[in-house]
Amino acid sequence: MAERLRHLLLGAWLLAAPAVQALQAGEPLPPLDVSTLGEILVEGEESSFRPWQSGALADRIHIVQYLAARMTARKQSKPFTDRLEKSGIPYSRYHITTVVNLDDAMFGTRGMVLSELEKNKRKYVLSTIVADESGRGRELWGLKESSSAVIILDTAGRVLYFHEGAMLDEDIEHALSVVRGDGAVAGAR
Repeated sequence: MAERLRHLLLGAWLLAAPAVQALQAGEPLPPLDVSTLGEILVEGEESSFRPWQSGALADRIHIVQYLAARMTARKQSKPFTDRLEKSGIPYSRYHITTVVNLDDAMFGTRGMVLSELEKNKRKYVLSTIVADESGRGRELWGLKESSSAVIILDTAGRVLYFHEGAMLDEDIEHALSVVRGDGAVAGAR
């Protein structure tokens, strides 16, 4: 009897919980404001943070990677970023912003993650790297825990392409064609 009551209460809670919808092609990216930590800035040997807002993602194609602060999430999007780097698409055509969900870091790894983000900012100086301390982006954009997402935005901040999780070769090719502007149909997965 208690088990049945528990299932009924769980079902009622799930029905009452607000539905989180995946990002939709053609729709604007819901605005994310990261005020705690935020964008990593590096000048000389010093690094600092400043608040970051996704509303600044206009003027050219933007590739937003949203990653859990875990190696498994990084490995999911790495094949795409490796192929993008080798694709020959001029960097002047797009900008990459990587947002890392520190709320999804394994216990005791936060310091190592922040150190790795700083190291990556030094390596990829033209990219934007953001530390999302509370995981607000995952919640706002309806993303899965412990995963990665690739979101490609047009110059007005509308979603052209969305993929969550590991990318297969055809997913990578589709995303690259969107960045190139080959007229590929935008999609969400």
